[in-house]
Amino acid sequence: MKPWSSSRVWTWVSALVVLAAALALRLPRLDRRPMHGDEANQAVRTGLLLDKGVYHYDPSDHHGPVLYFAALPFCRATAKTFAETTEWNYRLVPVVFSCLTLLLMLGLGVTRHGGLFGNRAGLFGALALTAVSPAMVYYSRFFIQESMLVTFLTGMLVCAVRYVSAMTSTPDADLRPPASGLRCSAWALGFGAFAGLAVATKETVVLSFAALALAALAACGPRRLLGAWNTRHAALAAGAAAGVAVLLFSSFFTYPHGVYDALFATVSAYVKRATAVPEHQHPWNFYLKILFWFKYGRGPVWSEAGLLLPALAAAAAAFWPRREVAAPTRWVRFIAVYTLALTALYSAVPYKTPWCALSFLHGYILLAGIGVSMAVDGLKRLPAAGRAAGGAGVAVLLGLLVWRHSAQACRACFQLPADPRNPYVYAHTGSDALNLVAAVEAAAQRAAGYDTLIAIAVPTPDTWPMPWYLRRYRQVGYWTSVAEIPADVKPEIVIAAADQGDAADARFGQGKRASFFGIRPGVLLNVFVPVPEAGGKRE
Repeated sequence: MKPWSSSRVWTWVSALVVLAAALALRLPRLDRRPMHGDEANQAVRTGLLLDKGVYHYDPSDHHGPVLYFAALPFCRATAKTFAETTEWNYRLVPVVFSCLTLLLMLGLGVTRHGGLFGNRAGLFGALALTAVSPAMVYYSRFFIQESMLVTFLTGMLVCAVRYVSAMTSTPDADLRPPASGLRCSAWALGFGAFAGLAVATKETVVLSFAALALAALAACGPRRLLGAWNTRHAALAAGAAAGVAVLLFSSFFTYPHGVYDALFATVSAYVKRATAVPEHQHPWNFYLKILFWFKYGRGPVWSEAGLLLPALAAAAAAFWPRREVAAPTRWVRFIAVYTLALTALYSAVPYKTPWCALSFLHGYILLAGIGVSMAVDGLKRLPAAGRAAGGAGVAVLLGLLVWRHSAQACRACFQLPADPRNPYVYAHTGSDALNLVAAVEAAAQRAAGYDTLIAIAVPTPDTWPMPWYLRRYRQVGYWTSVAEIPADVKPEIVIAAADQGDAADARFGQGKRASFFGIRPGVLLNVFVPVPEAGGKRE
């Protein structure tokens, strides 16, 4: 066994420091923020898998199966049933995958070893900026698909970089027909497997694939791509992608119809959603405002615009004629075109939710790391004193950027986790929902405990996240209006939409106290609970 060199030791020490910083931002107080409606929906879906061992892909209301299957071991580690699970069981999933993204990024490597970054300063600059990015950190604490999608897209990039390195003699040489060695085959299989996982994670990955194709053409041109084509390796990649996707969409071959739905029902469902859901339609610059300049009222300023200067410098240098950059030129062009194309595609789709920005935000971070590589590489032309001063300057600027992003991440996750002054808060459950849950809990303990009969008369979208918070109650009925509740149902507790309050009061209000709670902006629920004492005054 070869002894480790000092540079390799420092590489892993630095990686562990970055990983520790990432965990310090991601792990604390995971259970304090109220469950977002989307998180609750996904948790209930996972709960069905946990309790019944059954999952069927539903393209109309849910995303791909990867999140649910990935959450299963996290739930089973501490709980036997859905009712026993907590926020920790679910939110640890994106935390782990966001850390896996950092580990995969190490595989992007440095140029002299066939990697992406010109030097270790660029590699670890990108790692640090990914670890502390406020958007990345905030959504890595959300039980949604975006952190996993970034992980799998990063895995695809790592495999592609390593595949090209294995089949070319120099990192930036013209592409040549690849050798048929095991290394190339292994990287092709890895690329396909990550692509299959991405497809089975979220349907919006088709935008990433479109941007990838455009970026490959822009970076290499059709002639070089055709010259590098290897049918065997392409078949390996396609087979791995199809195999992984079919395995997951079919629920491990127990529900073949899931594959049919993924192929033929998903597109129509998401085209309709992209254009026919007015509450989620936003202007083209929605993502740019959230990421690069956001201020709500008298709230603080939020921005990751510090990424743009090194990122745009790297992109410009890659396209500047006869100009060397501190990284393989075509890879820089590829990432630049991919990032800008994906930004444009997401911005063009009317349906927008802020977490979708993570996929192209990571591209800006990679470009910023390459920009750091360029700056450090440029210092080599200076005399010793200039190199020392320039190196210190780059380190200070990068340190300030990391510090500022860390401060915003702390503010987003721990100070304003469900506050509209936070740009990453979107249609979020408010803290008053926890007051509603506490009121129901207190009333249920005076009645039959978790066997208390609870009736909910709320339109379906506004029901969430109540199914999560009422998961321990064994007798909960859901209807969209009071009129739908059967005449023989006599609930102890009634939760009704605000416009159903009068109907609920007329039918169930006798001997109950009514209170209003806001579960998220614009959504009020009227809660009727038995008065503590007979004949008590109604509020």
